[in-house]
Amino acid sequence: MSDPMETTAATTWHDPVRGWRYLPERTPCRTSCLEELPVHEQRVFRTILGKDTSLALLRMDGAFVALSRGKLRARRTGEKFMVDPTQRELAAMRAAGPKAGEYIESLGKTDMALFTVEEFTTLIQVIVSTYLETKATFDIDNTWDDIPF
Repeated sequence: MSDPMETTAATTWHDPVRGWRYLPERTPCRTSCLEELPVHEQRVFRTILGKDTSLALLRMDGAFVALSRGKLRARRTGEKFMVDPTQRELAAMRAAGPKAGEYIESLGKTDMALFTVEEFTTLIQVIVSTYLETKATFDIDNTWDDIPF
């Protein structure tokens, strides 16, 4: 049996037997494998999971569902799954790189082991602020179509 998980956001999904279901944030679940499913459902989930590799097969609230790995968190550690970034997020990351480089250059140090706590914290602030500002600009323009459905 896998480690217990929980959802990081409220989730709505359709169960063929129970109809539409709403599950609040922090709904307990666990990852599953296709072999746990009845044979007739294995084909359906194999197709679903084959089309979208960002989905995980879960046992949740008494049923099997395919849910985005980005909406899961390990219950014991709080560790989040690594999520593949969208094109918008990648562009925002690329914008943060030069700003981080400018800051590091201004310190006159390239060995991060020599950074003070304040210098390292400021570096993180520069990266996160630039990332968020750039992403917000993209969101205002709303010219991105990175929603997968």
